[in-house]
Amino acid sequence: MTSAILLWPGGRTQPLRLHPRRESRGWDIDLCVEGASPYPLGRQATLHAGLARGPVNNPARQIWMSLTGGSHPPVLRGPVVFTGPADRDGNLTPLPSESADVVQRVANLMNGLVRTGPFTASAAQARGERTYQCDAHAIRHDRETGRSAFVVLDGVGATSDVHHFVRRYAPRIAQGAAQTGSPNQALLAARIAANADRQTRGATATAVVAVLDPRHSYVHIAWCGDARAYRVSRFGAAIPLTADHVRAAQLHRHGLPAGGRGLRSWSASSIAAGSIAQRFVERRYMSRLLLCTDGVYAPLERWHRLGPILDGAEDAKGAAAQCVREAVAAAGADPGNGTALVVDLHR
Repeated sequence: MTSAILLWPGGRTQPLRLHPRRESRGWDIDLCVEGASPYPLGRQATLHAGLARGPVNNPARQIWMSLTGGSHPPVLRGPVVFTGPADRDGNLTPLPSESADVVQRVANLMNGLVRTGPFTASAAQARGERTYQCDAHAIRHDRETGRSAFVVLDGVGATSDVHHFVRRYAPRIAQGAAQTGSPNQALLAARIAANADRQTRGATATAVVAVLDPRHSYVHIAWCGDARAYRVSRFGAAIPLTADHVRAAQLHRHGLPAGGRGLRSWSASSIAAGSIAQRFVERRYMSRLLLCTDGVYAPLERWHRLGPILDGAEDAKGAAAQCVREAVAAAGADPGNGTALVVDLHR
């Protein structure tokens, strides 16, 4: 018996048990999805989508991007079925547990979609004692879809090449994320472009990207390196939404000593290379979102000021400005670049 999951456009799922005989499995799927055609999603799953009719299945599109690392899906309409990939003989295999978890998690987030209300956003920066401002931020809105994207980049190094890199790629990533709805896909596209771009001269940056879609009940976040995102809890605490990609964490996962202080802060991922992670956060848990560089969160966390600032500031503009102002003061004699982008999500 081959296990499968039937996914409806609203995010509702139900398990399917397909017939053990190969010739009957397509018939079983076709009972639920008229005119089903298979779309292999690498070695992780197969999506069976039907005729182009019915409402757009946005949960299926999000799952497609999650399972393929961000490749752009076609417009999927009506119910779809997820099974495992076909083996060498063409027999469908059971849906792998990792893929089933992705299907269920995204479906749960998108079940009962709600339209998000408006937002207000503001950013603040400080160059500190550095010669160049090698942080950058960008906000872009796609009128056709209503999606908005927010980006913060933290340049690796402090040269003029890095300065120009972040100023060039921050709006580019934001535009791509707003158009596609996938911050993960926007970062992957930036990676391909940057690695082929002779003008970058080897410059790169860490990044954090967030997308708000008025049709979805969640915020989609992606990042590489140690740029971070936080939300404010109802008790006024700053809750991290990202996990740094740093060399020390890699060594720890392999059971090796993390080494000295330099390794603990050495970024192991950037736009140029390394891991790109993503997560979905329910919007109802988030009233204020912060995207920032280590020049902001490091000194503020050291003095336990991040939560009080985000919770106490009257609006997004005041929160961003206060984050940067206090970060510079807390950094002492040698403050670096710092950028804070705050988004207030209105219910």
